[in-house]
Amino acid sequence: MIRINLIAARKVKRRDAGERHLAFMGLSVLGTVAVMVFVYLSSQSRLDAITRDNDGVRADIDRMKAELGDYDKIKEQRQDLLKQQKTILALQAGRTGPLYLMREMSEILTAGKGPSFDRASYEERLRRDPNIGFNTSWDTRRVWLDTFEEAQGKVRIKGSAKTNEDVAEFLKRLQLSIFFSDVTPESTQQVSESTLGGNLSVKHVTFNLTAKVMY
Repeated sequence: MIRINLIAARKVKRRDAGERHLAFMGLSVLGTVAVMVFVYLSSQSRLDAITRDNDGVRADIDRMKAELGDYDKIKEQRQDLLKQQKTILALQAGRTGPLYLMREMSEILTAGKGPSFDRASYEERLRRDPNIGFNTSWDTRRVWLDTFEEAQGKVRIKGSAKTNEDVAEFLKRLQLSIFFSDVTPESTQQVSESTLGGNLSVKHVTFNLTAKVMY
């Protein structure tokens, strides 16, 4: 009787099946990795394209700003010019006193300038009270006048300022001027105004004051 050993054959078949299974798993892993690499490279490519587009937009914005100037700064400068123009018109409308009184108001509200005063007396008072000195670097555009009415040696001024500190600086300059005396603040009030779009509220201070004029 012939006997055939089938155990070895079965072992060979199982080994071959295990190797095929491992090879299949290896191919699956490689395929998955390949897909992930492809997806990553595609995403990176799209991201690079978006980044280049954004850089191009930023470059265009910077170029337009360089050509046209900063819009916000130009807008602020325009508002300051309109306020200064309003101040000049108010002075001209209430101009009943001498020309030098108008000139004094202009000097008080001009950047880098200030009131006319007796320097010796000013320095003496300054030694006694350092707080009376006016700020030579103050931005005069922070105050603008609405009305300037003068009659019988007395002036009434109505105006606005960005803050109470700006009102105080304007009063200090008037008090130091040799052309004004008895400078008396009558009222101040903080008000809010909406911008053109209505999304932002801008606060400022309105004020009224009286003074005697020396001429």
